[in-house]
Amino acid sequence: MGRGFRALCVFFVSRFLDYALTSFYLEAEIRALQLDSADENNGGVVPEDHNSVEVEKSDKEAEDLKDEVQESVPVPDEQQASEDHDEVMLHPVHNPAKAKEKAAQEKAAKEEAEEEAEANKKRHLNVVFIGHVDAGKSTIGGQILFLSGQVDDRQIQKYEKEAKDKSRESWYMAYIMDTNEEERLKGKTVEVGRAHFETQSTRFTILDAPGHKSYVPNMISGASQADIGVLVISARKGEFETGYERGGQTREHVQLAKTLGVSKLIVVVNKMDDPTVGWSKERYDEIEQKMVPFLKASGYNTKKDVVFLPISGLMGINMDTRMGQTVCPWWSGPCFFEVLDSIEIPPRDPNGPFRKSMTRVSAHATGLTLKMMPIIDKFKDMGTVVMGKVESGSIKEGDSLVVMPNKEHVKVVAIYCDEDKVKRAGPGENLRHW
Repeated sequence: MGRGFRALCVFFVSRFLDYALTSFYLEAEIRALQLDSADENNGGVVPEDHNSVEVEKSDKEAEDLKDEVQESVPVPDEQQASEDHDEVMLHPVHNPAKAKEKAAQEKAAKEEAEEEAEANKKRHLNVVFIGHVDAGKSTIGGQILFLSGQVDDRQIQKYEKEAKDKSRESWYMAYIMDTNEEERLKGKTVEVGRAHFETQSTRFTILDAPGHKSYVPNMISGASQADIGVLVISARKGEFETGYERGGQTREHVQLAKTLGVSKLIVVVNKMDDPTVGWSKERYDEIEQKMVPFLKASGYNTKKDVVFLPISGLMGINMDTRMGQTVCPWWSGPCFFEVLDSIEIPPRDPNGPFRKSMTRVSAHATGLTLKMMPIIDKFKDMGTVVMGKVESGSIKEGDSLVVMPNKEHVKVVAIYCDEDKVKRAGPGENLRHW
């Protein structure tokens, strides 16, 4: 705006000077004619050089005046015009269509990166610990977390002191999984304990199911989410017989696990370090010989789907590393972690229809429901909260799903995996949704 005004001023000043010069020339000629006329009337003659000098002097004064006016008003040069052009180029006109297209490309690139990260993640397995009460399920679960670095020495010392104060010195490892005060006082798991650990190739979710017959519904809740089962059997004299005979939970848990889709089973013979056992091969073989016919009758292929191994859950022997020949000279097989890593399960299809086994659903009307949703329990919370394992397919925020058999249409608001909020999840993941 300022430069245009200055250019306009220069134009008008130039025109004014041209008009002034023209007027000046006319006046000079008129005066010359008047002087000539006067000289003729007076009989005198005015020299031509005098008139010429006067006219040239006037012309020079007018030219000087024009130069002074032009110098006083700045005129934009080519450099200034180039700078103005650059300034205009630095601030291009906003194009909504291009901006929208760029945002869509960035979103697609982000989703592709998330899918690639999901594909490169370690495989995930849900492991449920089942067996008769007092077989050592919670102790083994706590030992796994300690050996995998999920629990530090300070916490272990705290649990040891707490267990000693209650005259239950051997229960301190179980306190890692049994966080409820009622469970610690009674020494019995009530709710399904949940924890996570990783090996070099696999991420695991531990599901510590209760072994008491009063809490079988809770055991079903845990087994329904599992990919593989760990049947814990106590080798201590009298305890195996109590769990295996009529009325014991060893048989019932095996049958329930098979019915609920747990196709792979690891049978760990625990408490092999007990004084009544002393890592006896005869005791181990006795338990195996009794269990194999029953497992076959329950539908398990004992050669492909079942693995036996001896351990000591309290001491952590044959858990993360193989035990030496000095401890158990007759055993040369793998340790517990190696067996977990080597287990193969049927492949999952992340692009298949979305199905999910559910354990809990709240009673509100908003949130997430699913195409296939066997509901075992429900509770009230903020909105509709659904917990369970993805059986097949994938899920992401914003998905529209259908709950059967009511055919109710719902939308995914948020997804949580292992307490962390995620954008998407594939088969095998234990999730919590809103």
